[in-house]
Amino acid sequence: MPVPSLPDALASVGPSTTYREVEAHLRAAGWTPCGAGDWAFALASPGGDVVARISPFDPVGPYTARLYREAAGTELVPRLLAHHRLAGGADLQVMERLEEVPEAAAAEFLERLSRPVPALSALAAVVRRVHDVALRELAWCGPLDTNPSNIMRAADGHLVLIDPYYADGPHLYALAAQEPARFVTTIPAEERRHLTEIPLADSGPWPVAEREAMARAVREADARQASTSPRRDGRRPIADEPAADARAAEELIAEAAAASVDGWGFAHLDGRATEERPPWGYSALLAEAVAQAEVAVDLDTGGGEVLGQCPRLAVQQHVTEAWAPNADRARELLGPRGVRVHETAPGDPIPLPDGAADLVTSRHPVAPDWPEIARVLAPGGQYLGQHVGPSSAFALIEHFVGPTTAAQRRSRHPEDETAAARAAGLEITELRTARLRMEFFDVGAVVWILRKCVWWVPDFDVDRYRDELLAMDRIIRRDGSFLAHSTRHLLRARRR
Repeated sequence: MPVPSLPDALASVGPSTTYREVEAHLRAAGWTPCGAGDWAFALASPGGDVVARISPFDPVGPYTARLYREAAGTELVPRLLAHHRLAGGADLQVMERLEEVPEAAAAEFLERLSRPVPALSALAAVVRRVHDVALRELAWCGPLDTNPSNIMRAADGHLVLIDPYYADGPHLYALAAQEPARFVTTIPAEERRHLTEIPLADSGPWPVAEREAMARAVREADARQASTSPRRDGRRPIADEPAADARAAEELIAEAAAASVDGWGFAHLDGRATEERPPWGYSALLAEAVAQAEVAVDLDTGGGEVLGQCPRLAVQQHVTEAWAPNADRARELLGPRGVRVHETAPGDPIPLPDGAADLVTSRHPVAPDWPEIARVLAPGGQYLGQHVGPSSAFALIEHFVGPTTAAQRRSRHPEDETAAARAAGLEITELRTARLRMEFFDVGAVVWILRKCVWWVPDFDVDRYRDELLAMDRIIRRDGSFLAHSTRHLLRARRR
């Protein structure tokens, strides 16, 4: 099919052009509204064969455009005629016009893509590759969007995939409303100038007063942050000089090297490091699940600290733990409540008969053994887990080990884990992801966490990495903290 030509109205569009100017230019050229969603609105060309998707605020727009370019050879994505990043974080995509598809046909396409069948394998590879980049680079990138409305039909009749990436809007906007001071640290101000101007056509309406209140709160948070940013000479304003720990780096390192890391508690880091918590509240979900279970097993329980917070446990509650000191702590904490603690070696089968459990849980499993989980679950039995995700804490890890490989960054990806779970006979009922801010305020906190999470830097030793630790200490004293991000995903599944 011939490629539609770009309108003259877009000839002068550049990074300083606002989305309102683009809309005005196109309307003046005869383009007319043809749809709107939560994040964007669309204008159709006078001939009706081209559409301009205009978003006032769209963090994932560049990644969607990249997918369309890199997967163009598959002919399974829309023909992208132009993409422009506009002033203030707005986004413009100009593409061929598409038509809606019956939901059954769309669902079938998505199911074939998830496997993927050979005809869709090239597209699936590009989708995942670009998504991996987005997850690493964006604070608010969500999992792949499998809504059937993301499958549409091109003019020649074949199906195409659109908009598989999205920003986690509910949590993004909730943080902006409730904690604007934290929110403004997650996205540069120049990339969210029009944060409160998205159409919200599907989820709205958004009352004007609420929009204005959020915009005002974010502006005020930006102003406060600017007042405490480093001066041009690199130093913070006098009024905001950090109350640095006067103890020498060597003292902090030696203290942390001798501190206990038994169990799975993190009280040692109180006041010395922070990590944003996932929005779903795993502890409450766990408490609700085990209270309703007859037979449950908590895998990789650590010292039993998380499960021990539950007011009521399963009628028959089991836990597994591979590290002997943690298993001992779990016996002390959970044994009086009738919990059976199984000390297992890595790779051992779950010590329960086939179909014996109606609930399997795990917070931060070392490596989920999906065939074993499926084996011990009765039909209809549930799995609930909060897993560490891909590239978690990699800014910290790479400070010590250097650049990581693509395979390392891909490890623990929720798409791979859910695919393995399905292959073992489980049905995924819920998947949520989060990218969470981590800050370390002294080098001793870094030493302690690396001793605790031994898989981050497997050969970590304070003598072997002394130069890197001293460099870390200098960064923290200069900047006030060392910033990294963790990733987590909540996964629920059901035994078929």
